[in-house]
Amino acid sequence: MQRLKNLLMPGLLVGLLTGCQIWLTAPLPTVMPKAEFPEIPVVPVFTEEPMPATFTPDVLTAPAVAAFFTQVPTKTPTPTFTPYPTHTPTPSTTPIIHSGIFPIPVEAPYFATPPTSTDCNGQGTVLNSRFPSKVAGRTRPYHIYLPPCYGQDGRVYPVIYLIHGSIQTDSHWLELGLARYADEGIASGRYPPFIAIMPYSGLMGNVTSGGWKSIEGITVDYLLPYIDDNYCTWSEGAGRSIGGISRGGYWALEIAFSHPELFSAVSGHSSHLRFQTDPAEYNPLATYATADLSNMRIWLDRGEKDFLRPGQNQLHQSLDEAGIAHEYHINEGGHSDFYWAEHLPEYLDWHLALWPKDRESYPPCN
Repeated sequence: MQRLKNLLMPGLLVGLLTGCQIWLTAPLPTVMPKAEFPEIPVVPVFTEEPMPATFTPDVLTAPAVAAFFTQVPTKTPTPTFTPYPTHTPTPSTTPIIHSGIFPIPVEAPYFATPPTSTDCNGQGTVLNSRFPSKVAGRTRPYHIYLPPCYGQDGRVYPVIYLIHGSIQTDSHWLELGLARYADEGIASGRYPPFIAIMPYSGLMGNVTSGGWKSIEGITVDYLLPYIDDNYCTWSEGAGRSIGGISRGGYWALEIAFSHPELFSAVSGHSSHLRFQTDPAEYNPLATYATADLSNMRIWLDRGEKDFLRPGQNQLHQSLDEAGIAHEYHINEGGHSDFYWAEHLPEYLDWHLALWPKDRESYPPCN
């Protein structure tokens, strides 16, 4: 046995050494093998046409803003209008919604063609549709509230344009309870019959700040003309107002300050106002300085814990120092649907206080 081991040992050693040499001198792989994962199905999503990226400047100081406006452009004369006298609103008696169902489900059928009239059953009609646009798609969505008996007395209706927040859609205001408050306010005689237009902002609302290829251009050049051509609207500045929540508050103020002749009132609720996001060229924090707001009613409000309060405070202070009349309300709460739902009756009270309740005082619908 010992002799057999003596004979095999040298061969085993030689084999081991040869194998090690071959392993050490063998070329290493130049490409690591790729791990294979199961294929994940792609879910199609609606995308809009690409828009220019939002300009993000550094924080502007007051001198920088002043320097931006050293050369004030010559303003084109705008049509003048005499709005109805402002009525002092009283606190709403409509109970605030505090149910476990929130946001409120919205049932709005799609209408390809705007209706010419609605039922007189005490409830307004809520529907969704689309309007043509040459910016960000051929058509864009919107929701609309039409009052009871719409189109049956041959008169026009005042219109409120309401813009949603950055992560919501055009049903946002309805989810907060707009239709319920409107129905009850009209039925009680508190509100005149009115139309509410709630357009969809989408990606465009977040990546642009103003100008033709933005929510401003879409609203002024396409939405307003379409609504006036297809509904019985009071198509003058005296018959329109505009408001928005959060990012929508920015757009409402941006559009109204840029086109004060088109609206009689503007409201910004918890508005997104930051120079870090939007340049002075469009930002209401700066454009108030060159806008003719002498005939514009302005409402600003926020929750005391709103994380965007610095910009809202800044606009209030700037308007105050410029002697521009406005209202600024600070309430309990933060930046949330619960805050906006709780104060929605106040927003409607304020907007609708401007317009007469007597239908005979409105112009005929053409």
